[in-house]
Amino acid sequence: MISILMPIYNGVEYLRESLSSIILQTYEDWELLIGINGYPAKSKIWRKINDYNSNKIKVFDLYMCNSKSQTLNELIKLTVNDWVCLLDVDDIWEPEKLETQLKYIEKYQVIGTNAIYFGDKNNDPKIPLNEIDIDVFKYVNPIINSSAMFLREDAHWLEIKGVEDYDMWCRIAVKGRKFFNVPKILVNHRIHKNSAFNNLSYNESILKIREKYFSGKCRI
Repeated sequence: MISILMPIYNGVEYLRESLSSIILQTYEDWELLIGINGYPAKSKIWRKINDYNSNKIKVFDLYMCNSKSQTLNELIKLTVNDWVCLLDVDDIWEPEKLETQLKYIEKYQVIGTNAIYFGDKNNDPKIPLNEIDIDVFKYVNPIINSSAMFLREDAHWLEIKGVEDYDMWCRIAVKGRKFFNVPKILVNHRIHKNSAFNNLSYNESILKIREKYFSGKCRI
């Protein structure tokens, strides 16, 4: 079984669309863990999303969490499955996404996919495809967050707003895990005008991560 983690603070209006893309997966042995964070206990948002609770969709009121990283770290404790995926609430999967990635789990420990942007930007992210060399991480984040499939034992997010995923991928890469991006476009990644990578603080955080893991021999 695959565990899918979905932290939610903003973007509730996109939930039905992203949820449908999970339900329509050709690989059906999955569970979805939704964590509502940043609101008081039993908030209106939690009550609304709790209506989706079922044997495959589990909704958690993580009112004690104030960040995406905290929410993901709580959600990862709530599953025992070896393989984990992420889906941001405003992104959408293609139906064969999970089935396609599972073909690579014998050789790789982090499997992403190609993606396409939509929303305020309509092009592709130009990420490296197929097997990913560790040197790539010095220059680019090669894994689209909502495309990632990885081992639960490697999952831990630090409090680095907007780039907590990149920090984790670098940490796992340095550890020796092997990465692969499926060349096929299997994720639709929504871009907003205020997306994190459009601001200066994001670029500064990226540089700090590269300096931490790769001795500063890096650039934006």
